[in-house]
Amino acid sequence: MKIRTHKKYLILLIAFGLLTLEACRKKYAATAEDMVEYGWVLYETNDYLNSNKWFNDAIVDDVEWKDAYNGLGWSYAKLMVLDSSISYFTTGLEQEQNKWSIIDSQAEILAGLTFAYNAKGNDAKAIEYGRAFLDSTVKPLEAGWVFSHDSKLNYLDLRVTLAASYFAKGKFDSTILQITVVLDSLNSNEVAIKDTSLNGRKLMAKQIMSLQELLFKK
Repeated sequence: MKIRTHKKYLILLIAFGLLTLEACRKKYAATAEDMVEYGWVLYETNDYLNSNKWFNDAIVDDVEWKDAYNGLGWSYAKLMVLDSSISYFTTGLEQEQNKWSIIDSQAEILAGLTFAYNAKGNDAKAIEYGRAFLDSTVKPLEAGWVFSHDSKLNYLDLRVTLAASYFAKGKFDSTILQITVVLDSLNSNEVAIKDTSLNGRKLMAKQIMSLQELLFKK
């Protein structure tokens, strides 16, 4: 009789535990941080459309979540909706960085703005944000910046993009400086084209495009 009572009590206890667990599950709601994390998971699988939706949902949940704006900026850029990309990046700059986050969303937003404005042909803005990015990330004895959601994209890509915008604005000294840094970082035997004659500028443009292709393939 005692054994049966004990078994009955154990079954009831297990059943109650399962009901409590189920109730807890139903009460749980994804936070903005959860949504952003899943948005980046989708982004890293090249599902930019669905990642964009998750980043947007995160902002609906928490309008001040900085990395959600970062995600929207990058996903819209991948979808080639550049005006929206720039708009969300710009809004994201105004939000405070989460003090517990190991990701530097501010740097990623500045990099995103540099790429987006260059793609739109607004070289003055690309230079503005590219310089701001370098000012915030270039530190002695520290490794160069790498995009946390695509390890193939790094500070060299940004410097080449910045060089292209300087070139478009006719600022050849600054173009040469950026290209020199890139070549040195790659341990290349090639030297930056310094001839600013008409023919030299053609070679300079060719060198920029060659480096862009090289970094894209790495």
